[in-house]
Amino acid sequence: REPAVRGHAVRAQPASPLQSRLDRPQHVTSATRAAAFGKAIMTPQGSDTNEQRNMIIAVVLSLALLFLYDMFVGQPERTRMAKERAEVQATEQAPGAPAAEVALRPRADMLAETQGGRVPIDTEALDGTLNLVGARFDDLNLRRYRQELESPEEVTLLSPRGSEHGFDVVFGWEEQDARFVGVGADLPWTAAPNQTLTPETPITISTVSGDGLEVTRTIAIDQNYMMTITDVVRNASDSPRQVRPYATVRRQNLPEDFVPNQIVHQGFTGVFGPEQRLHEIVYQKAQRHAKDRERGKVGENERLEDLTGTGGWLGLGDHYWLTAVIPDQTEEINAWYDARQRDTYMDFRAAYTGTFRTIAPGATAEYTQRFYAGAKRVQLLQNYQETQGIPAFDKAVDWGNFWFLTRPFFALLEWFYGFVKNFGVAILLTTIVIKMVLFPLVYQSYKAMAKLRQVAPRMKEIQDKYAADKQRQMQEMQRLYQTEKVNPVAGCLPILLQIPVFYALYKVLTVTIEMRHAPFFGWIKDLSAPDSAYITNLFGLIPYDPSSVPVLSFILAIGIWPILYGISMFALQGLSPPPTDQIQAQVFKFLPIVFTFLFAGFAAGMVIYWTWSNSLSILQQYVIMRRQGVETEFDKFIAKRFGSKAASPAK
Repeated sequence: REPAVRGHAVRAQPASPLQSRLDRPQHVTSATRAAAFGKAIMTPQGSDTNEQRNMIIAVVLSLALLFLYDMFVGQPERTRMAKERAEVQATEQAPGAPAAEVALRPRADMLAETQGGRVPIDTEALDGTLNLVGARFDDLNLRRYRQELESPEEVTLLSPRGSEHGFDVVFGWEEQDARFVGVGADLPWTAAPNQTLTPETPITISTVSGDGLEVTRTIAIDQNYMMTITDVVRNASDSPRQVRPYATVRRQNLPEDFVPNQIVHQGFTGVFGPEQRLHEIVYQKAQRHAKDRERGKVGENERLEDLTGTGGWLGLGDHYWLTAVIPDQTEEINAWYDARQRDTYMDFRAAYTGTFRTIAPGATAEYTQRFYAGAKRVQLLQNYQETQGIPAFDKAVDWGNFWFLTRPFFALLEWFYGFVKNFGVAILLTTIVIKMVLFPLVYQSYKAMAKLRQVAPRMKEIQDKYAADKQRQMQEMQRLYQTEKVNPVAGCLPILLQIPVFYALYKVLTVTIEMRHAPFFGWIKDLSAPDSAYITNLFGLIPYDPSSVPVLSFILAIGIWPILYGISMFALQGLSPPPTDQIQAQVFKFLPIVFTFLFAGFAAGMVIYWTWSNSLSILQQYVIMRRQGVETEFDKFIAKRFGSKAASPAK
């Protein structure tokens, strides 16, 4: 074998990099040859570097051409087509135009055509009206929140049934023979003239069923989002009557601004049942349930959730908003969720029925329940939980499986925010505290990385020397680890323990409303929106929105903070031991670029948090590396830049 090896090593002509990798002794397996062939292709050699450079230039020029084409041709064309579609829809919906089917209608039209009159609702937090047909809450806006940061339009929470995104809440009484007072028959309710529901002025409305049941309802509201509904039912007939209270939160189709998000729960939510547990079902699962009913896979009367217990609460929750009904906490209720496909919309319902009570002729029965419609502000929910005895009301916020981390993190964020009055700064300070708490783990991790970096050249020598003998290579690696007292796994375990911590902080920033429309500094006016200082439109100087490009928006809409994040990730990689495998090393070099484009669409607050966390990690790791006597890439850069050696690491 020795002459054969020498024969391969000595040639009249210089061997190409690819040929030198393929010319191996005869005992090398075909698998080893295939691996060598792949490695030879993937590793840049000689002229391959020029080819890669030309390829990069070609890609950049192609993207530039696509960008210019979309800017001057694509975007004007999309604007023109959108205008044409709007004109066509206006023509189709013109009065007198034939309709193929009964369709959902605009909210404003439904409000204008209310037949039975409305009672105004006017508080610092809410405005809207109460529909006297069925005594339905179907017109409610959140005064403290806007649809968009710069828009005067308030967030709309409730809309009339039959509108494009109908969403209402109804309360009523059910008789044992299935006759209804209120919603079932849509009975008209009467109200004294010039009544307005305010925190200082509750309203009183009443209705008569026509067969001897009279209901007088008093509605009170506080300064925030809680209403109290008190009904007095009088039996004006000649025979005893059995009735029970009920309430329904119902929505037609998904919310107008619905965006699927695996981090945030959106859909049915409530705490009820015999054990007063949290019951959550996302909209997507409810839709599948409705479609399975149509296919016959689900029984006609089978519901998503159906439990009996005492007290609790239930309703529908969006990303930031909650609409929930809260029965008397001593009332035994049957609570349920359901979804059904109607002719033109999907019908989502969260409802409960109370206990039947017998009302003698001439007697009355009184029942009080509550209704919450507003923002999922943690402190507000917790206050209602304590003062009104609503069980686990703050679980309307999706704390997740790591609730034992997310709750303390939120409390820390709120505490800092109370001092600095800037939620972005509160994020930075919270990250510092978490980094300090985790420093013992981080220290052990970076210390192990420093040792690995010290022996990295010797590891590379062993890999090159025994490239064809993997078993011998592993033996030599183990011998090196034992001699130098290096544990390659020691640096991984502390990092793995940190992952739940930083995921929990990420979830807190995602699910809580406090970051919504909160400013930071400079151009960041909304921490919950992506960084809009795009390089491709010269930070707004060019009247062009790259985020509107259908396919290339993730490439073109790159803000300043995502770029800073990519730089921080690249710098952090420079402090970590590089992979010994060349292909892996090349992949790792591209990761900062990939994550820069990936994070461009994330909320600015998230990207600021990750960038700041990386910056703190760089500082920590650099100090630890120097204390362990390891020369970092930063030291090499300083030495190369200034033509002198960096200060020698501490021993």
